[in-house]
Amino acid sequence: MTCAPGRRATVRAATVLAAGALAPSPAAAHAFAERYDLPLPLGFYLAGAAVAVALSFLGSFAFLAPGRTWRLHRDLPVPRGIARAARATLTGVATAILAMVLVIGLFGPDSPTRNFATVFIWVVWWVGFALFTALVIDLWTPANPVRAVIAGLVPRAAGGPRELPVGAGAMAVTGLLAISWLELVSDWSESPRAMALIVVIYLGLTLAAVSRWGAEPWFGTADPLARLFSTLGALAPLAVVPGGIRLRLPGSGLGGLDPGGWGAVFIVSLIAIVLFDGLSETPLWAGLLDWVTRSPDLRPHLIALREAGVDILKLLRSAGLMATVGAAVAAYGALCLAVWRAGGRTVPAGRIFSAFAASLLPIAVAYHLAHYVSYLALAGQLMLPILSDPLGLGWDLLGTATRRVQLGVIGAQDVWWIAAGALVAGHGLSVVVAHAAAGRLFPDRRRAILSQVPMMVFMVTLTAASLWILAQPIVA
Repeated sequence: MTCAPGRRATVRAATVLAAGALAPSPAAAHAFAERYDLPLPLGFYLAGAAVAVALSFLGSFAFLAPGRTWRLHRDLPVPRGIARAARATLTGVATAILAMVLVIGLFGPDSPTRNFATVFIWVVWWVGFALFTALVIDLWTPANPVRAVIAGLVPRAAGGPRELPVGAGAMAVTGLLAISWLELVSDWSESPRAMALIVVIYLGLTLAAVSRWGAEPWFGTADPLARLFSTLGALAPLAVVPGGIRLRLPGSGLGGLDPGGWGAVFIVSLIAIVLFDGLSETPLWAGLLDWVTRSPDLRPHLIALREAGVDILKLLRSAGLMATVGAAVAAYGALCLAVWRAGGRTVPAGRIFSAFAASLLPIAVAYHLAHYVSYLALAGQLMLPILSDPLGLGWDLLGTATRRVQLGVIGAQDVWWIAAGALVAGHGLSVVVAHAAAGRLFPDRRRAILSQVPMMVFMVTLTAASLWILAQPIVA
């Protein structure tokens, strides 16, 4: 199995570096060369996880009253002066890191595993900070360095900003897909120079958008990064609120999250992107590629495209990514239609499509954690030598310039149990959130319960499928 292009090459390289090599090369999926044999047949785990999710549905309807919103939270007041100082400090640190990404990306080492820009963007920020946002607190929204930079460049227009066009949420979805394409398909994600230039382009586009529509409309609706972190932050047990910090039950913030139609597509796309990354490492994907390249009907066209300079592997991966997202959105649409019918058709189908999307967010975060935990634990260690010698000039500022990646910090067995636990817990929390949404939408308990039968079937199937995907590189 060949390694996927994109930022996952960083952890491949980390594995090879730990073994003494100096350049990226193919490695075993999830960065492990070892095999972990499950103590029970895989089918037992799939069935057990499916039963756990199904029982969580029964428990929700037995013990949780429909229509009741979660109000168990505690606001911890923070003095205004301290709050302003903390926000200014966070924004200053974030802006300094953004400057480091640009400067070191342009003038630092060429290697993606030795440059601050590539390792920070794809390991620390895209994986680690996203998990921190969902599991702890959203700090991107109050300390957004992009917004801080743009605020210093855009003067306030005398006539005020224009309204965003209808369907502006599609811009956030398009931006998310573009980032995912960079991550999973393109070679640019492995080039520090290219990543620095992409950041510059993003800043330029954001500057133009804010100049035209204003900061609040743009960052609140259309900016993909602001949309991503504010959405993930709704799941976190801590939240920044006016006057202080709110301590709440994990997932309780999703009760007030109604993302709209494009926001629902955004959340479903988050799940689909991680699913495609996992599928692209399985024998199923390898077999599909083999079938496509050997097909007598498709082969002449592929040869013609290759002779025209098209990278066939990138083309197929791009098609696979878009097809997975499209299939996921279609599946969610079919689910919402089934919920609409099971609920007696008393609520508009479009309202259901928007209202139940938040219940999928814990699943998206669980997939993110399950799929990338080894990547974060291994490739994250690359930051130690990088911070000691950020410009590749032979410095050793922290005494860690020669530090190698330690593979022993996490093993295949650890990854499996973390993944299984995260997926079952994520689906269980999604069940509770979906139950609460059904109680708010449908007029009586019977309709609310019936509406969740299709949701139960969907989540049970998704749980088993996701565990099967994660198990492929380990047990297959």
